[in-house]
Amino acid sequence: MRLNESTAIITNKLVFVPYEASHVPTYSEWMSSESLREATASERLSLPEEYAMQKSWREDADKLTFILSLPSSGIKSLSESQDAVKREYTVVEGVDDIPANLVGDVNLFLYEADDEEEEGGEISMIGEIELMVARDEYQGQGLGKIAVLVFILYVLRHQREILMQDMTRYEKGGSTLKYLRVKIGKENARSLGLFQKLGFTKTTDEPNYFGEWELRLEIEPLGQVTDTITEAPGGCGVEWREEVEFKRV
Repeated sequence: MRLNESTAIITNKLVFVPYEASHVPTYSEWMSSESLREATASERLSLPEEYAMQKSWREDADKLTFILSLPSSGIKSLSESQDAVKREYTVVEGVDDIPANLVGDVNLFLYEADDEEEEGGEISMIGEIELMVARDEYQGQGLGKIAVLVFILYVLRHQREILMQDMTRYEKGGSTLKYLRVKIGKENARSLGLFQKLGFTKTTDEPNYFGEWELRLEIEPLGQVTDTITEAPGGCGVEWREEVEFKRV
């Protein structure tokens, strides 16, 4: 979706940038890994197909994504700065998100709830999260946990704007998220453990027909959940977080 096309999130540990065409070659290289495709239930796409997919991520009102990057030297230098200075920082494409620093992505898919029918024909929404730390050398270092926590905080704080990307649906009642969920392959113990530690709980005693666990995070009362998520990254070494401008070249 276009909501975050000019927004980056910077922290001292991880940087979140909108998915640009300049990232596609790196993303395509990641997805050449059969094990990574299996872990993320993804298909191998040609490079032109990856460019088309990037365009759909930008334009589709039901999809929100950030590419994950290690902090550039410019962002690292902000650690001792005042908050006002951090807020004025501009993340520049090709400078603060060079291919060597890219490590993965985090995504949100929006779905209409189909397990319960709302009164008056109104609809409610579900947010499904996907996380990928693509580079082996950065797995198991806590970056996934940071990515999910910072991303969930962004989603909760911008819930209204996210859902308003489809105004027709929003006006029919799709103006709040019922819960957040993830679907994880039964063999992916690392991801399963990560999301359970973050408060997501299994919805069934056995994996579904596709061999996946579904886990959910209740997000009501919203203020209380937001406060909890706001504090949590500090336990992962995140000392500061700011939403700033992203400038493409």
